[in-house]
Amino acid sequence: MSSVNTTIDQINAASAGMVVFLSVINFVPGLIGVVFNLIVFTRPILRQEPCSLYFFASTCLDLYVILIVIPVRIVSNGYNLDWANYNIAVCKLEFYGFHVPRSISCWIVLMACIDRYLHSSINIRFRRFSSLKTARIAIGIITILMPLLYIHMVIFFTIYNGRDPYGNVIPICNGQKGF
Repeated sequence: MSSVNTTIDQINAASAGMVVFLSVINFVPGLIGVVFNLIVFTRPILRQEPCSLYFFASTCLDLYVILIVIPVRIVSNGYNLDWANYNIAVCKLEFYGFHVPRSISCWIVLMACIDRYLHSSINIRFRRFSSLKTARIAIGIITILMPLLYIHMVIFFTIYNGRDPYGNVIPICNGQKGF
């Protein structure tokens, strides 16, 4: 039985190492890509296009994900230094602060797709919806609506005792169990 436990411990250690390795590999090209996106979408000629406004807003949120979320995940998953497991305020705010920007970014990209559809429509009434004013309003609505839709994380996330991959009882920040 001891060799089985040793093998499981080795697999868990290799898994943690892979998380750190892959996260660092995602961090560097992600940061380079986001910086290039910021350079492209701030060009004067693109400022008049609603689609570029959507992508600029999404890129700003992606910059937050690259610079804040990924490093915190590297430290918490790779080195077992997750403050969210020991402080209820950090637990609630970390999950809320990590999920909201990513969902806003995804919804804004969806709005860019809808904008392109409207912009290329044969119907002139649909083409009128593809404007900077509409883009600003849509980004504003999404930016207000998504934090409200994720407010349950602040309310229902808590710290409870669970087991780590090694079988030890540890505190874990997660949503409350039950209905």
